[in-house]
Amino acid sequence: MKKTLLAVLAHPDDESFGPGGTLARYAAEGVDVHIAIATDGVAGSVVASFEDKRAELAAVRGEELKAAVAILGGRLYTLGYRDSGYINDPANKHPAAFIQADEQEAVGRVVRLIRQYRPQAVMTHNEMGGYFHPDHIMCWKITTAAFHAAGDADQYPEIGPAPFQPERLYNTAFSNRWVKFAIFLYRLRGKDPTKWGRNQDIDMTKVGVDPDKITTVIDYRAYWDVKRRAATQHSSQGGGTSFNRLLPQWLQKQVFGKETFIRAYPPMPNGRRETSFFAG
Repeated sequence: MKKTLLAVLAHPDDESFGPGGTLARYAAEGVDVHIAIATDGVAGSVVASFEDKRAELAAVRGEELKAAVAILGGRLYTLGYRDSGYINDPANKHPAAFIQADEQEAVGRVVRLIRQYRPQAVMTHNEMGGYFHPDHIMCWKITTAAFHAAGDADQYPEIGPAPFQPERLYNTAFSNRWVKFAIFLYRLRGKDPTKWGRNQDIDMTKVGVDPDKITTVIDYRAYWDVKRRAATQHSSQGGGTSFNRLLPQWLQKQVFGKETFIRAYPPMPNGRRETSFFAG
């Protein structure tokens, strides 16, 4: 049976800066990789050289996304919502913002993709949205609901093809062990880890998950360069996926060349880990 993976993520660049190594690996191994991006990224911050392109940012980021997904080897879909911005951003209240969408209708858009492409595995953000981004949390919410609704003939009967139930649901996640190390380095340099990121609006002391909750580890070191090339397509966001640009690439590859997930369904037995979305 042909293996198929559907990743539903919030923004242009989430596919490359996030689980891009996993997506690249599976595409290279012959899995049909479908990547659905919920928003246009218009409320995202940009590097200085793109400030004059604010008025056309949605189009710019759309082209970046197409180029990145092509490098990863996936097939791209967009759900058509407006970027909601981060917590307390005025963009939160825009009527077209993703977080203002009708949830029932938004779930239906993902149900349609599941029934059409029949993935054995579905991947999305976790319930914390990684770093509490409202769009990431909304994406987790609708994808989780769609995962369970897609196989139920009584739900969304107007959406074809026939109902289909994927086997596994995965949430992106990263260990707070690495976060604590990053916080240590940040403080060592005299910086405040509660004000991280380009806009200094992310509190690093609250992100990451307990390592014991991670169930799935995907080794993508053989596809490190593919993920890097995809990430560099997102020029408006600075490109790159380096945790520390001071470290040589070979060392980053060895240390960071694995992506981690939580298998949300079916839950993993306590203490067990897997190295594939499709094993067994």
